[in-house]
Amino acid sequence: MPVLHIRALPQKENVDIQSALKKTTVAISEAYGCDPKQVWATWQELSPGFYVEGSNNADIQPESTHPPIGELICFEGKSLPEIERVLKVASSTLSKELGIPGNIFITYREAKSGQVIAGDGVIRK
Repeated sequence: MPVLHIRALPQKENVDIQSALKKTTVAISEAYGCDPKQVWATWQELSPGFYVEGSNNADIQPESTHPPIGELICFEGKSLPEIERVLKVASSTLSKELGIPGNIFITYREAKSGQVIAGDGVIRK
């Protein structure tokens, strides 16, 4: 049940965000060990000028600064090497598809057993 939320500046005209998200969800599913249908991704565009790094703002996605900010939520129970593998795959796939090599920031957050509901039932480990 990995869920990836991305917040980012407007991308360059030739970037296909929907395709990038699809390829990233498939890559996450392979690294996480689940069906691609169980991986969800959302994209929220930040208004130009409202993302600053120190005293520098940007209007569109720079190649080496102002990385898209992601949060990857996954069910608890993965080992640290498994978590690192999923993070690396998510970051490398998304950065490649967006044309900004190595310029992604993603945090990993665990969803705890009994603290998640999907459909009509609470998910327990």
